[in-house]
Amino acid sequence: MNATTRAVGGAVSYAALLLKAAAYGIRAGTTKRAVERLKARFQDRGASAKYLSEAMSRLTVDEPTTTAYMEVFTLSETMAANVDGIVAGADSLTTNAQGLAQETEAEHGRMAELNRTHHVQMADREFIQR
Repeated sequence: MNATTRAVGGAVSYAALLLKAAAYGIRAGTTKRAVERLKARFQDRGASAKYLSEAMSRLTVDEPTTTAYMEVFTLSETMAANVDGIVAGADSLTTNAQGLAQETEAEHGRMAELNRTHHVQMADREFIQR
């Protein structure tokens, strides 16, 4: 890790903040994909339960059994719908994380560039340390 990404005097540097914001965006995207896979599993399980319930009804299997399978289908569909809300939240997290990185860059990028390209000797770290 170089000097621009280290914490100085307990404060997080600009570069470290940008890296954390970018990492947060990546993690939010990864979480969204995992949640989407979970939704697909709920839908698959629900479709299987519905198929079994309908097949058992045609074979005159007892009503409590066919009803139980249809309840599994209904619950699976409800869970899949609930996952949609989580996916929407993950979308918001990803968007916010990307916005945070862009806002940080806009607010502090100019100062970081000036610090990197300046020709003035900076104060000794021990001098400016709390």
